[in-house]
Amino acid sequence: MKKIFLIAITLFLSACSSHYETTTQVDDKAYLQLSGSLAGAQLVLDKQPAINLDGVTSYTEKDETVIKFVVATGNHLVEIHKNGETLVKRNIFVTNGNTFEIRIP
Repeated sequence: MKKIFLIAITLFLSACSSHYETTTQVDDKAYLQLSGSLAGAQLVLDKQPAINLDGVTSYTEKDETVIKFVVATGNHLVEIHKNGETLVKRNIFVTNGNTFEIRIP
């Protein structure tokens, strides 16, 4: 009787074990988001040729025009020029899945 009871308990305890598995999905892109006074502004990223922001696809968020660019992870030099004047000049660092936001005055 004891053997049957011990076998039943052993089977019961082994049947109660569970396996838990998770999967984490990481966005392997980084983003640069510009908002504010975008009309007539130009973006210079890492000393590359200027991008005229008037011709870039934008969307509206909270009654404000926003432009979002996919950038490589790491360090970047971001410059915003308007009417021959430098409005923003920043060194930024972005990591996977992060968005660095810059508001243009």
